[in-house]
Amino acid sequence: MHIAKPQHRPPQDMYCPMLQICNGCTHGICKFCDIYTGEPFEASPMEEILEDIDEIAQTATALTRRIYLTGGNPFALPNAHLVKIFDAVEERIPTVHSYGGFCRITDIARKTDEELAELASRGVNDLAIGAESGHDGILEFMRKGQTAADLVEQGQRLHAAGIDFTFFYLAGLGGDGMGQENALASARAFSAAQPNTILIVTLTPTTTWPLAKDIAEGTWAPASEVDTAREIRTFIEHLECKSSIICSHDSDVVRFNGLLPGDKQKMLDLMDNRIPKINESAARLMREMIHKATF
Repeated sequence: MHIAKPQHRPPQDMYCPMLQICNGCTHGICKFCDIYTGEPFEASPMEEILEDIDEIAQTATALTRRIYLTGGNPFALPNAHLVKIFDAVEERIPTVHSYGGFCRITDIARKTDEELAELASRGVNDLAIGAESGHDGILEFMRKGQTAADLVEQGQRLHAAGIDFTFFYLAGLGGDGMGQENALASARAFSAAQPNTILIVTLTPTTTWPLAKDIAEGTWAPASEVDTAREIRTFIEHLECKSSIICSHDSDVVRFNGLLPGDKQKMLDLMDNRIPKINESAARLMREMIHKATF
């Protein structure tokens, strides 16, 4: 298989076959990412894609129904190219009728309503979108290339096209002293966008991120473990949407899953029980060891 980089997938797609159809990221300048730094975005050669489809087909079963497309943001590719790949997959693996992958909000914005409807008709669903935050100042500082209004507008367009999606929330992105403000702004934007799933991941800086320069210069400092947990609590408290909450990444100090709105109070009660018990130094050490992080 032609997999150029370690791939990140949401929990619901952990066991899907992966098919790399591009390399690099169309954006590639976020301060909290180094996966594709300096690498141009380019489509994978079709001959490589066909070889990989054939390899997947060799072990496919009647339960092989979904393919996870990889590369930085594969849905930036034109619909005509994506449809050509779907046709090749389904010719060789007829049981497949669903496609997922990571997607930037800007990828959605560049597609027409008709193009989104076409993708939906071909089985594109449950896209993984790095929303990260709904706070415009934080998004700008981190060079994310999107705004809270973009999250809302494109989320609503995805719903209209019939495409479910997961928003990632990156707790701690605002740094020290910004957790509550970030939580409130993000809850407003996420509530308006109505993602089907919200996956909470706690920011864990590393020396290879562009953010390391800001940390060294003192223009950004990480929040404490307790403050980040309180941020997550505030975020959940103010969400007004029907979404599945997944807060069980290995970066998360307090871990739980639940459904909104029904499980909101249970999640808040759990956090109220756990937050006073967080050992600041032990929690920080755990995350440093897992992620080879630097704070």
